[in-house]
Amino acid sequence: MKTKTTFNLNSENISNAFQKAFDSIQETKLSIRAKNGKEYMNLPLLIAIVVAIVVPFAAIVAVILGLAFGISFSFQRDIKETPSSAPGDIIQVK
Repeated sequence: MKTKTTFNLNSENISNAFQKAFDSIQETKLSIRAKNGKEYMNLPLLIAIVVAIVVPFAAIVAVILGLAFGISFSFQRDIKETPSSAPGDIIQVK
């Protein structure tokens, strides 16, 4: 038995994909910390991407210095919890 999956490519799908990607980038933060836990910098990922595009040499030097001195780069994002039941939703009890 064959299963057929169809994906329609239209402007709505494309714009939704870009919107989700942009929202994900906006919610993510770049954190730069030392081995002992001291935080040097915490900035939005969007700003880090813009700086890396405008000044790529500085971004490469920062990564090399980070690796040399044991500095860790981490990406953090808070996960938004959706309410378990909204008014008017059906609640199933098992």
